[in-house]
Amino acid sequence: MSILYYIRFNSYINFKKIRCNSSGADISANLYFPREQLEFQEKYPLVFFVHGLGSQKDLDPRIPIELTKRGFFVVSIDYRGSGESTGNLLDINSNTYQSRTNIPAIAQDCSKLLDEIETLPEYNKINNSQIGIVGHSFGGMVALMNAALDNRFRATVTWAGLVNFSASLFGISESHLFMNYIPTKIINTTNPQNLLLIHSIFDNTVPYEKNALVAQNLTNCELINITYDILGGPHYLLADEVLIKTINWFEEKFFNSTTINNPINLSYIQTYIFLLTTLATLFLTTIAIMISISKYFIIEKESKNILENKKDNHRKYAIKQSLIIFFSYLGFLLIWITFLNQIGISGLIIAPILIILIYFIYIITKYFIKVKKEKKKILKFTKSDIIKKIKPHLKKNVILYPIISTIVFLTLYFSISISFPFAFFSPVNVMTFILTFTIYPLYLAIELFYREVVYKRLDFIKSPTKKIIITNTMGIINIVILMILSYSLFLIIAFMATFLIILAVMLMNSIIYEKTNKFSSVLISSFVIIQVFFGSVVSTLFGFGSVIQIL
Repeated sequence: MSILYYIRFNSYINFKKIRCNSSGADISANLYFPREQLEFQEKYPLVFFVHGLGSQKDLDPRIPIELTKRGFFVVSIDYRGSGESTGNLLDINSNTYQSRTNIPAIAQDCSKLLDEIETLPEYNKINNSQIGIVGHSFGGMVALMNAALDNRFRATVTWAGLVNFSASLFGISESHLFMNYIPTKIINTTNPQNLLLIHSIFDNTVPYEKNALVAQNLTNCELINITYDILGGPHYLLADEVLIKTINWFEEKFFNSTTINNPINLSYIQTYIFLLTTLATLFLTTIAIMISISKYFIIEKESKNILENKKDNHRKYAIKQSLIIFFSYLGFLLIWITFLNQIGISGLIIAPILIILIYFIYIITKYFIKVKKEKKKILKFTKSDIIKKIKPHLKKNVILYPIISTIVFLTLYFSISISFPFAFFSPVNVMTFILTFTIYPLYLAIELFYREVVYKRLDFIKSPTKKIIITNTMGIINIVILMILSYSLFLIIAFMATFLIILAVMLMNSIIYEKTNKFSSVLISSFVIIQVFFGSVVSTLFGFGSVIQIL
């Protein structure tokens, strides 16, 4: 964490969250203040950074880190329908703005935010003739649209920018007003000003020939071809050359020199490494604290004496339980694989609902078989029966332990995110808090299986540690398979993070469940974490609307 502070204080001195209204949507952004003062001019340049599809302003530190330490103000924006911003990607502004009407609202989000920045006291430190914009992928399209329609943006850079596409990609008709302002309709040799394109020739997500070459032909701009393999794939452009060329472009256009400023010393790779290390340390610290405080929570468990009652047939019993777990696991994975292969991403919603349904059918069937076998009457639950069932779940320590574990995790998490905002998530508003419940079938299906099916059938193993290791290993394999099957959605970085969050919660829950042996404790521990982290994911997905077809 101290290293992250070092990186921060060597780049930006501070940041503030800013918001504006753009065609009915609440647009959110972070404004980063440069630490270094420019020796050759009094005021600072300002560069907008527009993230790619499914990302958000807090997930890519490259531009904020690298430009602020060179004396630039940087504003990282969540355009409508992404991150903390509301609205839909295809919204149309029917009101007049800058003498235009019926403009795609997203083509004005950056301009509206610039209007807001002009009202801030910090704007007095900004050189209004040195305002630029850089966008990645879908954000490249947003950057082109805003810069082409607003001459306050004096220099533009796109990384793998989306330029040329048909209406069907967005699930709309060619007559839709949005299509009148796609980049190929509005960019030319003078708009946007000082345009630079950076694109990998191997990019299959936003094809080089259909986008970069088309844009170059329309604008006669400079195009930098990336002709080598890149860490993370050709679309994400995680390469030193990309940042160096971007920095040189803005400094040449704003300062008329690529050497007047300090030498370029990139640190984004170290930032990624230290950020991931910090998150891993945060999680491991949480686990360590959970284990240390568990001894202060005395929770009585039901003693089933599995080993004693079945001592003579222990091996046979262990084999039977292992086989049940194995075939249940295969069936569990098969449901996920089948639905994701057959119906795509919708399978992430339908498969868990089916799994939950199968589980409850199994429980009910098991109950009726037991009733028939023991020739008992079907139970009619009275009020006292219900209280008796619920009471063990309401014991003080059963509730307190998961709550305190959650508080520990979130306290550590937010203590970092307040000062270093990259790779951190939060829900946008009450509506996204409510919409987050749509993720629960996925979460419940995984937790029900590993707690109520797998863990309980490992009762032939004495060691709690071994049971946790077996359960978590199976869970990790499960999550990896889901990530592979959902690879197309990894363009939505927040969605990719969802799987990692589920994995982290599952590992935490394994310790909680071992301590309490109550599924209710698992739900308590996860509720707030799910609402906080999945809120940003859900808001992004719902903001996409029909644009999800891009994937």
